[in-house]
Amino acid sequence: MSAPFIILLMTGIMAIVVLPFRRRLGLTASIASIGALLIGGFTLLASLEEPFVFLGASLKWSSTWQLLGRSMILDQGNRAAVAFMYLAGALLFGGAWIARPNRTFVFVGIISIGVVAASFMIQPFLFAAIFLELTAMGAVLILSTREQGNRSGSVRLLVLYTFGMIAILIAGWILESQGVTPATPELAARATILLALGFCVLMAVPPFHIWLPGAAQQSNPYALAFVTILLQSAGIFFLLRFIDTFVWLRENVALFDGIRIAAMIMIGVGSIWALAQQSLRKVMAYVLVSDFGATLLAIGTNSPEGFQLALGMTGIRVISLTVLGIGLATIEKYKVETSEDQSFMGAAYYCPISVIAILTGLLSLAGFPLFAGFPGRWALIETLLTSDSMAGLSLLLSLTCIGAIVLNWVRIFLSPENEGKPIAIPIVEKGFMVVGVIFCLLLGIFPQLSYPWVVEAVAGMKQLFP
Repeated sequence: MSAPFIILLMTGIMAIVVLPFRRRLGLTASIASIGALLIGGFTLLASLEEPFVFLGASLKWSSTWQLLGRSMILDQGNRAAVAFMYLAGALLFGGAWIARPNRTFVFVGIISIGVVAASFMIQPFLFAAIFLELTAMGAVLILSTREQGNRSGSVRLLVLYTFGMIAILIAGWILESQGVTPATPELAARATILLALGFCVLMAVPPFHIWLPGAAQQSNPYALAFVTILLQSAGIFFLLRFIDTFVWLRENVALFDGIRIAAMIMIGVGSIWALAQQSLRKVMAYVLVSDFGATLLAIGTNSPEGFQLALGMTGIRVISLTVLGIGLATIEKYKVETSEDQSFMGAAYYCPISVIAILTGLLSLAGFPLFAGFPGRWALIETLLTSDSMAGLSLLLSLTCIGAIVLNWVRIFLSPENEGKPIAIPIVEKGFMVVGVIFCLLLGIFPQLSYPWVVEAVAGMKQLFP
Protein backbone atom coordinates (compact mmCIF):
# COMPACT_ATOMS: atom_id res chain seq x y z
CA MET A 1 0.00 0.00 0.00
CA SER A 2 1.16 3.52 -0.77
CA ALA A 3 1.38 5.88 2.22
CA PRO A 4 0.61 9.06 0.20
CA PHE A 5 -2.45 7.30 -1.28
CA ILE A 6 -3.66 6.30 2.19
CA ILE A 7 -3.20 9.86 3.52
CA LEU A 8 -5.16 11.45 0.69
CA LEU A 9 -7.77 8.65 0.67
CA MET A 10 -8.42 9.09 4.39
CA THR A 11 -8.71 12.84 3.86
CA GLY A 12 -11.26 12.34 1.08
CA ILE A 13 -13.29 9.89 3.13
CA MET A 14 -13.31 12.29 6.08
CA ALA A 15 -14.57 15.11 3.83
CA ILE A 16 -17.34 12.88 2.42
CA VAL A 17 -18.40 11.81 5.93
CA VAL A 18 -18.81 15.37 7.23
CA LEU A 19 -20.54 16.76 4.13
CA PRO A 20 -24.11 15.57 4.97
CA PHE A 21 -23.79 16.96 8.51
CA ARG A 22 -22.38 20.40 7.64
CA ARG A 23 -25.24 22.12 9.50
CA ARG A 24 -24.20 20.33 12.71
CA LEU A 25 -20.91 22.09 13.32
CA GLY A 26 -20.17 20.38 16.62
CA LEU A 27 -20.39 16.91 15.08
CA THR A 28 -18.42 17.75 11.94
CA ALA A 29 -15.74 19.57 13.94
CA SER A 30 -15.31 16.54 16.22
CA ILE A 31 -15.05 14.12 13.29
CA ALA A 32 -12.56 16.35 11.48
CA SER A 33 -10.44 16.94 14.58
CA ILE A 34 -10.17 13.23 15.42
CA GLY A 35 -9.61 12.28 11.78
CA ALA A 36 -6.88 14.88 11.26
CA LEU A 37 -5.19 13.73 14.45
CA LEU A 38 -5.19 10.10 13.25
CA ILE A 39 -3.84 11.02 9.80
CA GLY A 40 -1.12 13.18 11.35
CA GLY A 41 -0.13 10.34 13.66
CA PHE A 42 -0.04 7.88 10.76
CA THR A 43 2.15 10.25 8.75
CA LEU A 44 4.67 10.56 11.56
CA LEU A 45 4.73 6.95 12.75
CA ALA A 46 4.27 4.82 9.63
CA SER A 47 7.37 2.73 8.82
CA LEU A 48 8.02 3.38 5.15
CA GLU A 49 9.48 0.68 2.89
CA GLU A 50 9.80 -1.73 5.84
CA PRO A 51 7.66 -4.90 6.01
CA PHE A 52 5.46 -5.44 9.06
CA VAL A 53 2.91 -8.03 10.11
CA PHE A 54 -0.73 -7.07 10.66
CA LEU A 55 -3.33 -9.72 11.53
CA GLY A 56 -1.01 -12.41 10.24
CA ALA A 57 -0.44 -10.71 6.88
CA SER A 58 2.85 -9.18 5.74
CA LEU A 59 2.39 -5.56 4.64
CA LYS A 60 4.61 -2.68 3.60
CA TRP A 61 3.91 1.02 3.30
CA SER A 62 5.37 2.34 0.07
CA SER A 63 6.62 5.94 0.08
CA THR A 64 5.60 6.60 -3.56
CA TRP A 65 2.29 6.84 -5.38
CA GLN A 66 2.11 7.42 -9.13
CA LEU A 67 -0.73 9.71 -10.21
CA LEU A 68 -1.31 10.93 -13.77
CA GLY A 69 2.34 10.70 -14.64
CA ARG A 70 3.47 12.49 -11.47
CA SER A 71 4.77 11.09 -8.22
CA MET A 72 3.47 11.64 -4.72
CA ILE A 73 6.38 10.90 -2.40
CA LEU A 74 6.38 10.84 1.40
CA ASP A 75 9.93 10.90 2.76
CA GLN A 76 12.07 12.45 5.49
CA GLY A 77 12.11 15.73 3.59
CA ASN A 78 8.37 16.31 3.87
CA ARG A 79 6.69 13.88 6.26
CA ALA A 80 7.08 16.22 9.25
CA ALA A 81 5.57 19.08 7.22
CA VAL A 82 2.63 16.92 6.12
CA ALA A 83 2.05 15.75 9.69
CA PHE A 84 2.27 19.36 10.93
CA MET A 85 -0.58 20.44 8.66
CA TYR A 86 -2.87 17.64 9.86
CA LEU A 87 -2.02 18.13 13.54
CA ALA A 88 -2.57 21.88 13.21
CA GLY A 89 -5.88 21.08 11.52
CA ALA A 90 -6.85 18.82 14.42
CA LEU A 91 -6.42 21.75 16.81
CA LEU A 92 -8.18 24.24 14.56
CA PHE A 93 -11.14 21.96 13.84
CA GLY A 94 -11.46 21.32 17.56
CA GLY A 95 -12.10 25.00 18.21
CA ALA A 96 -14.44 25.52 15.26
CA TRP A 97 -17.60 24.50 17.09
CA ILE A 98 -16.89 27.27 19.62
CA ALA A 99 -15.99 30.02 17.16
CA ARG A 100 -18.88 29.17 14.78
CA PRO A 101 -17.43 29.95 11.32
CA ASN A 102 -19.58 29.28 8.25
CA ARG A 103 -21.09 25.89 7.39
CA THR A 104 -18.49 25.13 4.72
CA PHE A 105 -15.57 25.63 7.13
CA VAL A 106 -15.00 22.01 8.14
CA PHE A 107 -15.69 20.41 4.74
CA VAL A 108 -13.59 22.87 2.73
CA GLY A 109 -10.99 22.99 5.50
CA ILE A 110 -10.43 19.22 5.31
CA ILE A 111 -10.03 19.36 1.54
CA SER A 112 -7.69 22.35 1.80
CA ILE A 113 -5.41 20.56 4.25
CA GLY A 114 -5.32 17.55 1.94
CA VAL A 115 -4.43 19.80 -1.01
CA VAL A 116 -1.60 21.44 0.96
CA ALA A 117 -0.34 17.99 1.99
CA ALA A 118 -0.38 16.96 -1.68
CA SER A 119 1.64 20.09 -2.52
CA PHE A 120 4.33 18.93 -0.10
CA MET A 121 4.49 15.45 -1.64
CA ILE A 122 4.20 16.18 -5.38
CA GLN A 123 7.27 15.61 -7.56
CA PRO A 124 8.51 17.64 -9.37
CA PHE A 125 7.73 19.93 -6.49
CA LEU A 126 7.25 22.96 -8.77
CA PHE A 127 3.74 21.60 -9.40
CA ALA A 128 3.00 22.52 -5.79
CA ALA A 129 2.11 25.99 -7.09
CA ILE A 130 -1.03 24.53 -8.69
CA PHE A 131 -2.10 22.98 -5.39
CA LEU A 132 -1.53 26.26 -3.55
CA GLU A 133 -3.79 28.00 -6.07
CA LEU A 134 -6.48 25.41 -5.29
CA THR A 135 -5.97 26.14 -1.60
CA ALA A 136 -6.56 29.84 -2.25
CA MET A 137 -9.84 28.93 -3.97
CA GLY A 138 -10.87 26.98 -0.90
CA ALA A 139 -9.90 29.94 1.30
CA VAL A 140 -12.48 32.10 -0.49
CA LEU A 141 -15.23 29.66 0.56
CA ILE A 142 -13.94 29.49 4.12
CA LEU A 143 -13.81 33.28 4.49
CA SER A 144 -17.19 34.01 2.88
CA THR A 145 -20.25 34.48 5.07
CA ARG A 146 -23.89 35.23 4.35
CA GLU A 147 -23.85 38.14 6.77
CA GLN A 148 -21.11 39.95 4.89
CA GLY A 149 -22.18 40.87 1.37
CA ASN A 150 -18.81 42.51 0.62
CA ARG A 151 -16.22 39.83 -0.12
CA SER A 152 -13.49 42.06 -1.53
CA GLY A 153 -10.86 40.66 0.84
CA SER A 154 -11.28 37.04 -0.26
CA VAL A 155 -11.52 38.07 -3.94
CA ARG A 156 -8.27 40.00 -3.62
CA LEU A 157 -6.69 36.92 -2.09
CA LEU A 158 -7.69 34.78 -5.04
CA VAL A 159 -6.56 37.32 -7.64
CA LEU A 160 -3.20 37.88 -5.97
CA TYR A 161 -2.54 34.17 -5.53
CA THR A 162 -3.40 33.56 -9.17
CA PHE A 163 -0.82 36.07 -10.34
CA GLY A 164 1.71 34.79 -7.80
CA MET A 165 1.30 31.18 -8.88
CA ILE A 166 1.61 32.15 -12.54
CA ALA A 167 4.93 33.84 -11.75
CA ILE A 168 6.20 30.74 -9.91
CA LEU A 169 5.08 28.41 -12.72
CA ILE A 170 6.84 30.53 -15.34
CA ALA A 171 9.97 30.44 -13.19
CA GLY A 172 9.55 26.67 -12.98
CA TRP A 173 9.31 26.44 -16.75
CA ILE A 174 12.58 28.37 -17.05
CA LEU A 175 14.22 26.05 -14.53
CA GLU A 176 12.99 22.88 -16.24
CA SER A 177 13.50 23.85 -19.88
CA GLN A 178 16.64 25.96 -19.80
CA GLY A 179 18.61 24.49 -16.93
CA VAL A 180 19.44 27.45 -14.68
CA THR A 181 22.81 27.09 -12.92
CA PRO A 182 25.34 29.47 -11.30
CA ALA A 183 27.02 29.52 -14.73
CA THR A 184 23.93 31.13 -16.34
CA PRO A 185 23.54 34.39 -14.37
CA GLU A 186 21.03 36.00 -16.75
CA LEU A 187 18.63 33.08 -16.57
CA ALA A 188 19.15 32.87 -12.83
CA ALA A 189 18.27 36.56 -12.48
CA ARG A 190 15.04 36.13 -14.47
CA ALA A 191 13.98 33.09 -12.47
CA THR A 192 14.87 34.81 -9.20
CA ILE A 193 12.74 37.87 -10.03
CA LEU A 194 9.74 35.70 -10.90
CA LEU A 195 10.17 33.57 -7.79
CA ALA A 196 10.54 36.68 -5.64
CA LEU A 197 7.29 38.07 -7.05
CA GLY A 198 5.45 34.80 -6.40
CA PHE A 199 6.72 34.46 -2.85
CA CYS A 200 5.98 38.11 -2.07
CA VAL A 201 2.35 37.19 -2.75
CA LEU A 202 2.56 34.02 -0.65
CA MET A 203 4.15 35.83 2.30
CA ALA A 204 1.81 38.89 2.10
CA VAL A 205 4.67 41.34 1.59
CA PRO A 206 3.25 44.89 1.15
CA PRO A 207 1.51 45.82 -1.08
CA PHE A 208 0.43 42.19 -1.58
CA HIS A 209 -1.01 42.15 1.94
CA ILE A 210 -4.08 44.15 0.87
CA TRP A 211 -6.36 41.12 1.03
CA LEU A 212 -5.67 40.55 4.72
CA PRO A 213 -7.28 43.65 6.34
CA GLY A 214 -10.32 43.34 4.07
CA ALA A 215 -10.74 39.65 4.85
CA ALA A 216 -10.30 40.37 8.57
CA GLN A 217 -13.10 42.93 8.51
CA GLN A 218 -15.49 40.80 6.47
CA SER A 219 -14.95 37.26 7.82
CA ASN A 220 -15.16 35.26 11.01
CA PRO A 221 -11.88 35.87 12.92
CA TYR A 222 -11.40 32.15 13.44
CA ALA A 223 -11.86 31.44 9.74
CA LEU A 224 -9.19 34.06 9.02
CA ALA A 225 -6.88 32.38 11.54
CA PHE A 226 -7.36 29.02 9.79
CA VAL A 227 -6.71 30.46 6.31
CA THR A 228 -3.60 32.38 7.31
CA ILE A 229 -2.11 29.41 9.15
CA LEU A 230 -2.77 27.19 6.14
CA LEU A 231 -1.44 29.56 3.48
CA GLN A 232 1.54 30.92 5.40
CA SER A 233 2.72 27.50 6.58
CA ALA A 234 2.50 26.16 3.04
CA GLY A 235 4.37 29.20 1.75
CA ILE A 236 7.20 28.80 4.27
CA PHE A 237 7.73 25.11 3.49
CA PHE A 238 7.54 25.80 -0.25
CA LEU A 239 10.13 28.58 0.00
CA LEU A 240 12.52 26.43 2.03
CA ARG A 241 12.22 23.60 -0.50
CA PHE A 242 13.22 25.99 -3.27
CA ILE A 243 16.25 27.17 -1.31
CA ASP A 244 17.20 23.60 -0.43
CA THR A 245 16.90 22.37 -4.03
CA PHE A 246 18.67 25.06 -6.06
CA VAL A 247 22.27 25.90 -5.24
CA TRP A 248 22.18 29.15 -7.23
CA LEU A 249 19.46 30.39 -4.88
CA ARG A 250 21.39 29.48 -1.74
CA GLU A 251 24.47 31.28 -3.06
CA ASN A 252 22.61 34.43 -4.12
CA VAL A 253 23.61 36.96 -1.45
CA ALA A 254 21.46 39.71 -3.01
CA LEU A 255 18.39 37.48 -2.70
CA PHE A 256 18.75 37.12 1.05
CA ASP A 257 19.50 40.83 1.41
CA GLY A 258 16.23 41.46 -0.42
CA ILE A 259 14.40 39.02 1.85
CA ARG A 260 15.61 40.91 4.93
CA ILE A 261 14.58 44.26 3.43
CA ALA A 262 11.11 42.92 2.56
CA ALA A 263 10.81 41.47 6.06
CA MET A 264 11.71 44.80 7.69
CA ILE A 265 9.08 46.53 5.53
CA MET A 266 6.50 43.99 6.68
CA ILE A 267 7.44 44.46 10.32
CA GLY A 268 7.33 48.25 10.03
CA VAL A 269 4.09 48.43 8.05
CA GLY A 270 2.34 45.85 10.20
CA SER A 271 3.38 47.37 13.53
CA ILE A 272 2.81 51.04 12.70
CA TRP A 273 -0.45 50.56 10.81
CA ALA A 274 -1.77 48.39 13.62
CA LEU A 275 -1.36 51.41 15.91
CA ALA A 276 -3.73 53.42 13.73
CA GLN A 277 -6.57 50.87 13.70
CA GLN A 278 -9.77 51.25 15.69
CA SER A 279 -11.06 47.84 14.65
CA LEU A 280 -9.70 44.92 16.64
CA ARG A 281 -10.08 42.70 13.58
CA LYS A 282 -7.77 44.96 11.58
CA VAL A 283 -5.34 45.08 14.48
CA MET A 284 -5.22 41.28 14.25
CA ALA A 285 -4.54 41.52 10.49
CA TYR A 286 -1.65 43.98 10.78
CA VAL A 287 -0.08 42.19 13.74
CA LEU A 288 -0.09 39.10 11.52
CA VAL A 289 1.73 41.04 8.77
CA SER A 290 4.39 41.96 11.34
CA ASP A 291 4.61 38.37 12.55
CA PHE A 292 5.00 37.06 8.98
CA GLY A 293 7.80 39.60 8.57
CA ALA A 294 9.65 38.22 11.58
CA THR A 295 9.45 34.72 10.10
CA LEU A 296 10.75 35.98 6.76
CA LEU A 297 13.53 37.84 8.57
CA ALA A 298 14.69 34.55 10.08
CA ILE A 299 14.89 33.02 6.59
CA GLY A 300 16.81 36.09 5.41
CA THR A 301 19.69 35.22 7.75
CA ASN A 302 20.52 32.35 5.34
CA SER A 303 21.72 30.18 8.20
CA PRO A 304 20.60 26.80 9.58
CA GLU A 305 19.69 28.48 12.86
CA GLY A 306 17.57 31.06 11.06
CA PHE A 307 15.71 28.42 9.06
CA GLN A 308 14.99 26.48 12.23
CA LEU A 309 13.70 29.63 13.94
CA ALA A 310 11.43 30.33 10.97
CA LEU A 311 9.88 26.88 11.21
CA GLY A 312 9.63 27.17 14.98
CA MET A 313 7.78 30.48 14.75
CA THR A 314 5.49 28.96 12.11
CA GLY A 315 4.54 26.21 14.55
CA ILE A 316 4.05 28.59 17.47
CA ARG A 317 1.80 30.79 15.32
CA VAL A 318 -0.76 27.96 15.25
CA ILE A 319 -1.27 28.13 19.02
CA SER A 320 -1.10 31.92 19.28
CA LEU A 321 -3.46 32.62 16.40
CA THR A 322 -5.92 29.94 17.49
CA VAL A 323 -6.19 31.52 20.94
CA LEU A 324 -6.55 35.03 19.48
CA GLY A 325 -9.10 33.97 16.86
CA ILE A 326 -11.29 32.02 19.23
CA GLY A 327 -11.24 34.79 21.85
CA LEU A 328 -12.31 37.42 19.32
CA ALA A 329 -14.92 35.17 17.71
CA THR A 330 -16.40 34.30 21.12
CA ILE A 331 -16.88 37.93 22.12
CA GLU A 332 -18.54 38.69 18.80
CA LYS A 333 -20.73 35.61 19.08
CA TYR A 334 -22.17 36.56 22.46
CA LYS A 335 -22.23 40.30 22.00
CA VAL A 336 -23.21 41.10 18.42
CA GLU A 337 -22.20 44.67 17.64
CA THR A 338 -19.86 46.43 15.25
CA SER A 339 -16.18 45.52 15.23
CA GLU A 340 -15.09 49.03 16.25
CA ASP A 341 -13.49 49.59 19.62
CA GLN A 342 -16.78 50.84 21.18
CA SER A 343 -18.23 47.34 20.92
CA PHE A 344 -15.54 46.04 23.26
CA MET A 345 -15.81 48.71 25.96
CA GLY A 346 -16.15 46.96 29.29
CA ALA A 347 -15.63 43.54 27.71
CA ALA A 348 -13.37 42.53 30.59
CA TYR A 349 -16.41 42.64 32.85
CA TYR A 350 -18.87 40.63 30.78
CA CYS A 351 -16.49 38.29 28.91
CA PRO A 352 -13.19 38.14 30.86
CA ILE A 353 -11.96 34.77 29.55
CA SER A 354 -12.30 35.92 25.94
CA VAL A 355 -10.45 39.15 26.71
CA ILE A 356 -7.59 37.21 28.31
CA ALA A 357 -7.44 34.97 25.22
CA ILE A 358 -7.29 37.98 22.88
CA LEU A 359 -4.52 39.69 24.83
CA THR A 360 -2.58 36.44 25.19
CA GLY A 361 -2.77 35.80 21.45
CA LEU A 362 -1.59 39.32 20.60
CA LEU A 363 1.30 39.21 23.07
CA SER A 364 2.34 35.78 21.87
CA LEU A 365 2.32 36.84 18.21
CA ALA A 366 4.41 39.87 19.16
CA GLY A 367 6.92 37.75 21.06
CA PHE A 368 6.55 39.28 24.52
CA PRO A 369 8.40 37.62 27.44
CA LEU A 370 6.62 34.67 29.07
CA PHE A 371 4.48 34.05 25.98
CA ALA A 372 4.88 31.38 23.29
CA GLY A 373 6.38 33.64 20.63
CA PHE A 374 9.11 34.99 22.91
CA PRO A 375 11.86 32.30 22.69
CA GLY A 376 12.07 32.32 18.91
CA ARG A 377 11.72 36.10 18.59
CA TRP A 378 14.37 36.77 21.25
CA ALA A 379 16.81 34.27 19.71
CA LEU A 380 16.33 36.02 16.36
CA ILE A 381 16.92 39.46 17.92
CA GLU A 382 20.15 38.23 19.53
CA THR A 383 21.35 36.87 16.19
CA LEU A 384 20.48 40.01 14.24
CA LEU A 385 21.83 42.59 16.66
CA THR A 386 25.34 41.26 15.97
CA SER A 387 24.96 40.71 12.20
CA ASP A 388 22.27 43.17 11.04
CA SER A 389 21.46 45.76 13.68
CA MET A 390 18.75 47.46 11.58
CA ALA A 391 16.81 44.22 11.29
CA GLY A 392 17.16 43.58 15.01
CA LEU A 393 15.95 47.09 15.81
CA SER A 394 12.90 46.57 13.58
CA LEU A 395 11.88 43.65 15.80
CA LEU A 396 12.31 45.82 18.89
CA LEU A 397 10.17 48.49 17.21
CA SER A 398 7.50 45.86 16.61
CA LEU A 399 7.52 44.90 20.29
CA THR A 400 7.14 48.55 21.31
CA CYS A 401 4.27 49.26 18.91
CA ILE A 402 2.31 46.14 19.73
CA GLY A 403 2.90 46.73 23.43
CA ALA A 404 1.28 50.16 23.03
CA ILE A 405 -1.60 48.56 21.10
CA VAL A 406 -2.20 46.03 23.88
CA LEU A 407 -2.18 48.76 26.55
CA ASN A 408 -4.74 50.75 24.57
CA TRP A 409 -7.04 47.76 24.21
CA VAL A 410 -6.66 46.93 27.90
CA ARG A 411 -7.96 50.45 28.57
CA ILE A 412 -10.92 49.80 26.25
CA PHE A 413 -11.67 46.39 27.75
CA LEU A 414 -11.65 47.88 31.27
CA SER A 415 -13.69 50.95 30.35
CA PRO A 416 -16.59 51.29 32.83
CA GLU A 417 -18.79 53.12 30.27
CA ASN A 418 -20.24 49.89 28.94
CA GLU A 419 -19.83 47.67 31.98
CA GLY A 420 -22.30 44.82 31.97
CA LYS A 421 -23.12 41.59 33.73
CA PRO A 422 -20.91 38.57 32.95
CA ILE A 423 -22.13 36.52 30.01
CA ALA A 424 -22.87 32.86 30.77
CA ILE A 425 -20.35 31.21 28.45
CA PRO A 426 -20.55 27.37 28.51
CA ILE A 427 -17.88 25.76 30.67
CA VAL A 428 -16.46 23.74 27.78
CA GLU A 429 -15.86 26.91 25.76
CA LYS A 430 -14.22 28.56 28.75
CA GLY A 431 -12.09 25.46 29.25
CA PHE A 432 -10.89 25.48 25.64
CA MET A 433 -9.76 29.11 25.92
CA VAL A 434 -8.12 28.56 29.31
CA VAL A 435 -6.16 25.58 27.98
CA GLY A 436 -5.04 27.65 24.99
CA VAL A 437 -3.83 30.46 27.25
CA ILE A 438 -1.97 27.97 29.45
CA PHE A 439 -0.26 26.46 26.41
CA CYS A 440 0.86 29.91 25.27
CA LEU A 441 2.43 30.48 28.68
CA LEU A 442 3.99 27.01 28.93
CA LEU A 443 5.61 27.26 25.50
CA GLY A 444 6.96 30.69 26.41
CA ILE A 445 8.46 29.56 29.71
CA PHE A 446 9.59 26.10 28.50
CA PRO A 447 10.55 26.43 24.81
CA GLN A 448 12.16 23.00 24.93
CA LEU A 449 8.64 21.58 24.70
CA SER A 450 8.35 22.68 21.09
CA TYR A 451 11.55 23.86 19.40
CA PRO A 452 13.52 20.55 19.55
CA TRP A 453 10.85 19.09 17.25
CA VAL A 454 11.95 21.56 14.60
CA VAL A 455 15.16 19.59 14.13
CA GLU A 456 13.09 16.58 13.13
CA ALA A 457 10.93 18.67 10.84
CA VAL A 458 13.89 19.84 8.78
CA ALA A 459 16.01 16.71 8.91
CA GLY A 460 15.30 15.85 5.29
CA MET A 461 16.54 19.19 3.88
CA LYS A 462 20.13 18.06 3.52
CA GLN A 463 21.43 21.20 1.81
CA LEU A 464 20.03 23.62 4.38
CA PHE A 465 21.06 21.43 7.31
CA PRO A 466 24.18 19.49 6.29
